[in-house]
Amino acid sequence: MKEPFELEWLGGVAAKYFRRIRPGVDDFPWGTLPVGEYPPLLVERARLSWTEAAFNEYTTAYAFGELLLALLEAKAPVDLIGMAGDFVADEMLHVELTSRLAMELGGGAPHPVDFSGLSQRAAPGPALARAAELSVRICCVAEAFSLPMLAGCLKSAAHPLTRAVLERIVQDEAPHGRLGWLFLDWAAERLDDSERARLAAIALDMLRVLSPLWTRLTSRVSDGVTSEGFLVRHVNELGWMEASAYGARARASVQDDVVAPLARHGITLDERALSELLDPASRAPASNAQ
Repeated sequence: MKEPFELEWLGGVAAKYFRRIRPGVDDFPWGTLPVGEYPPLLVERARLSWTEAAFNEYTTAYAFGELLLALLEAKAPVDLIGMAGDFVADEMLHVELTSRLAMELGGGAPHPVDFSGLSQRAAPGPALARAAELSVRICCVAEAFSLPMLAGCLKSAAHPLTRAVLERIVQDEAPHGRLGWLFLDWAAERLDDSERARLAAIALDMLRVLSPLWTRLTSRVSDGVTSEGFLVRHVNELGWMEASAYGARARASVQDDVVAPLARHGITLDERALSELLDPASRAPASNAQ
């Protein structure tokens, strides 16, 4: 059942502790976005975008909680488990930052979600296999892909507030993808060929989930104006990359930051399926032969 995506802040001891371990947020230039200078439609899209970003960060915090449990059950190295445990706090900070940006734009947009569907649902099996599946899905694909995309948005960010938020998120995200590669290094001798083939299929499935991020982009830019009539300057101030640049960077990130490192760890994705995923137009037409 879907319900509103709403967040609470307890304050007091919990807030003081959270600020102590994740400081500096209150020094950001909150209250400085010139919302009245932007077209109302663009503001509404930005409200929705940052609200969705907050939910995505919340979902990632949940995912890291599941990964942490799997690593504990798999008896992974102590320091690796400790590294993973720290990431939940990172993601909850990102929830705060992105939701506060939505509030800067007039409040969180309506975004009904099914909280019972947050689980990554690793396939039943030994703890090591579940930890491997979650490490690949969460770290080696989703986080490895998102870091260069967020870095691209940071490079384009044209307002101090969106730049500060993105800079903090990028700074935190860098070790998140690294965790997956460290796990695969540790587990290398424990994974046989059939398990690596299973992990390759899991990685491809996760890329399918992410593929709308580069396949559904239609906006183009001419003379500093998007095809929807928005100034690129405004788009950048609100924390976005221009769509065609985002799409190109996304495809490059899939190859350079996901597929190539997985291959170096013996996890090779199906080339034809990957090609069709990156460029749906390359898909061969169905045969009419009987």
